[in-house]
Amino acid sequence: MWAAAYSPMDVLGYSMNGRHAVGRGRGHKLRQRLILIGTVAALATSCLTGAALALEVGQPAPSFKLADQFGKDWDLAGLRNNVVVVVAANRDSGRAMGPWVGNLKDKYGDRVKLLGLLELKGIPGIARGMARSRIRKETKEPLMIDFSGSTGKAYMVSSKHPVVVVIDKAGIVREVQSNGFSDRALKSVSEAIDRALK
Repeated sequence: MWAAAYSPMDVLGYSMNGRHAVGRGRGHKLRQRLILIGTVAALATSCLTGAALALEVGQPAPSFKLADQFGKDWDLAGLRNNVVVVVAANRDSGRAMGPWVGNLKDKYGDRVKLLGLLELKGIPGIARGMARSRIRKETKEPLMIDFSGSTGKAYMVSSKHPVVVVIDKAGIVREVQSNGFSDRALKSVSEAIDRALK
């Protein structure tokens, strides 16, 4: 009985008392309110989705605050005045990070902050320590671990290839490479890094 006495339509100003609304007044107001609610919901959804997925050259890089496999916290805001290169992947594309990391580390050394980002959403809390331990054994390079998946989503992590993002000293995205490692892709990323270092 509660649902019949207090329905969502009552909140919108249209009483469901067993009769239809009479005249233009109530039905018209209801349509206006439904249109307004639908418009606000659509705008809110697009804004939230846009914020989560915004990774465009020339725009601020999505912020992150994650710990690596050694427990060190990394915060993009704390890396200002550094050129940052994020190599982002998930369980499927993570094995293909090596050529990117190796070539960029050999070429730039400590002149850029090279960070891996590994999205591991869905791993239960009890298994996270084991995941960190395994990653520590596999690499000494900092690999930020994203158990929630939100940072991975913002950095457009793909199961096909790692995504490489060049962020300049002001925190602006200067290059996004998501087509997999190749000489041409490496050249494009290197040119963006060189410009950002100037």
